[in-house]
Amino acid sequence: MDRLYLILQRYFGHTAFRPYQQEIIRDLLDGRDVLAVLATGEGKSLCHQIPALMGDGVTIVVSPLIALMKDQVDDLQVRGISAEALNSSCSYTATRRIHSELRENAVQILYVSPEKAVSNDFLTLIAPLTVSLIAVDEAHCISMWGHQFRPEYRTLRILKGQFPQVPMAALTATATPDVRDDIARQLNLNNPEVYIGSFNRENLRYAVIQKEENTYERLRGYLQGRRGEAGIIYAATRDGAETLAVRLRADGISALPYHAGMTAAARARTHDLFMTGRVRVVSATSAFGMGIDKPDVRFVIHHDMPETIETYYQESGRAGRDGGESDCILFYHKDDAKRLRSLIDRDLPSEFRREVARTKLQKMVSYCSATEGCRRQKILEYFGERFEKLPCSGCDICNPSFVP
Repeated sequence: MDRLYLILQRYFGHTAFRPYQQEIIRDLLDGRDVLAVLATGEGKSLCHQIPALMGDGVTIVVSPLIALMKDQVDDLQVRGISAEALNSSCSYTATRRIHSELRENAVQILYVSPEKAVSNDFLTLIAPLTVSLIAVDEAHCISMWGHQFRPEYRTLRILKGQFPQVPMAALTATATPDVRDDIARQLNLNNPEVYIGSFNRENLRYAVIQKEENTYERLRGYLQGRRGEAGIIYAATRDGAETLAVRLRADGISALPYHAGMTAAARARTHDLFMTGRVRVVSATSAFGMGIDKPDVRFVIHHDMPETIETYYQESGRAGRDGGESDCILFYHKDDAKRLRSLIDRDLPSEFRREVARTKLQKMVSYCSATEGCRRQKILEYFGERFEKLPCSGCDICNPSFVP
């Protein structure tokens, strides 16, 4: 049996690869750079984890979230894989231990924050090491054209400069053609192999409902009809998330809030209760984001319009990861756009970024206000993917009976 399949089965319990995984892995093992845009749930992590088990040195994975790093490291260690993480949460003792293990070539996969990855101390630490692969997760964060731009990501080209012969993988679930080009340019990828998976989640149904005075009653009625099912409700503000959770609990619906204003312990409690099924609804801001991997989420509801189609696609895509039919419902009012425009003008530091954000917001508004066409088609075309299987039967325009 091919060694790839032996590792896949032995460490990860699978007998077959998902689309593009095997091709990406072989390219990286052959020393080629890769840019991969694969939908959430399509197994991006395996694309760098399996090569890490076949190389002689350490694989460095740049990841933006401490919680996500912890989940990945815990999962890999349970599987018998030597994995560690270096970030701002590490104690002095843990950092010293990991440094020592790296020097002894005892770490197969090292997760590191973008800030840490380009620090002088870290670059000095890894300079003498055998680095077999560098992977940049959530790579869309590098692009000012993207929806989650993080300035520290733009310095990651330093890694490519220090290790020009080491293959680099840029991985993301959401990137338009402009963002894809910017990722390759900003990371200095060397003639990368590009893999673009389909953005179409056939098991998801999309609907937009105009906000009215009875919006809460309509939301409550929907949830009462889905008893026993897990779901996420996104609100624009912390107060909004808290208020929804309180009202839902008062109406007998198992719900807890999640937002950045809560203590780390309170957020961890909500996360744990939701993931283990002891709470079925989380009322959250966008802080309940990357790294939420619960397969049986049956609905994602946006109480307020998000600022971009990328954000909406990513957040709604947390539904139905097990392949089961799931609902993506967005409550929309034109005042949402006014609020977001004022935030753009207040918070973004340059006119270029403000103009990019305004353009993206207008496309989100067009999606929400559409009464003709197909919502699925509008999402896919935004990402540069053609969709012609009309009517789709999985949106409220193509199938008016799907209006929760």
